[in-house]
Parts: sequence; structure tokens; C-alpha cells
Amino acid sequence: MPPAGRTKAIQDLINRGGDAIKDSAWFEAERVLERSLAMSHGRHDYTGMAEIIDLLSTVRAAICKEALASRTAIRIVDDAVTDTMEVERGRYLVQPPLVGADARRLRLLATAHEVPIVALCREPRTQLGLTPIVAIGPLGAIRCRIKSPEREDKPTAGWFRDALLQLGNAAVERIDPAQNLPRRLDAALGLLDTVPEDAGLHQLAIEICEEAALAAGE
Repeated sequence: MPPAGRTKAIQDLINRGGDAIKDSAWFEAERVLERSLAMSHGRHDYTGMAEIIDLLSTVRAAICKEALASRTAIRIVDDAVTDTMEVERGRYLVQPPLVGADARRLRLLATAHEVPIVALCREPRTQLGLTPIVAIGPLGAIRCRIKSPEREDKPTAGWFRDALLQLGNAAVERIDPAQNLPRRLDAALGLLDTVPEDAGLHQLAIEICEEAALAAGE
């Protein structure tokens, strides 16, 4: 029996997600858990949302780990991202003339084909010599500025990991603790869609859901 306040349909999706995790079917798990999260949000089931986001964090960490474990050099993309392009496991760095929306398009394309990738977008260097890293999502742009790689044409795996980490930190900082619970929750959900690889962002979203559950008397 599903917990009180949770429909059988939602519980069935959560169960399917759990089974997919056991089978390491990460993309299937992500699909069904995202559906259950949206349905739980619509029912204001904050306890259920916290549980689902915790599972999603596990799934997305596994996808990210597989992508970052690739021995292939970072692929630099500056040609148009099309639905017919071939996407392989690994790390992608989108750069001008392409923009953040192209990196998002590339990630969604890889997800549709169940290929684990991490796609970042860099913008032109600033006058201070820093490299802006940007991600686009429902709340607009999330941006951080980091030290530029020693070689623009061959950034290292370490530089890429640091860029991903700092982008996640920028997303976390985007959530204003002074805002009311509904706004913080909506912001957290939008940012999870923008930087799905960040574990800290998932943990903050769980904490906001737990706070909302307490406020609602769940």
C-alpha cells in the first residue's frame, strides 16, 4: 500500500524507478522518477518529493560518474547541435558561436539516446582572463566565472570537473533563503533541471521539501 496521501499510480512509478536503479538502468529510472516528482508536486506531497529527489540524486550521480569516467578527451563543440549528430559517452564543452541553450540541447539529445554525458558551455574570456561557464534552464541562465584552462584547445579533466562543481555552487546560491517556501521549492526544481549533475543542489531541494512537509503537517 502506498503511504497516506500518495496515489497508487505515483507509488508504482517510484517502485519502477527503484527497480531500474537496481538494474543500473539509469535513464529509465530518471524518466519515471521525473514523472512521479511532477505528479507529487501537483499533489503537494512534499514528503514524497523528498524521497523521489533522493532517488534522482543517486541516478544522476551514476550518469555523471559514467560520463566523467570516459578516457576520451573533452570534446569541444562549436558547430550546430542537430538531432542527427552522433553523441558518445563523455564530456562535452560547447563554445562560441554556440551558447548555453545549445549545451542544454546536446544534453537532452544524449538523454533521449540514453548516452551518459556532461555538457558544459563556456563563453568568451572576460577582461580579467576568467572563463564564464553558463547553463540554461527554466529560471534562465546560471553562470560562474572560473580560471581559464592553460590550453583553450585542450582543457583538462580536472578543469572540467572544477567548472562543473562551481556551476553547481552558483546554482545553490541562486536559491534565496529569505524567500517563502513555495518560491524556494519552485526555484530548486527549476535549478535541478538546469544543473542536474550537482549533488549539493539535490540535497538542498530535499531539505526544502522536508521543511515544506513540516509546515504542511505531513
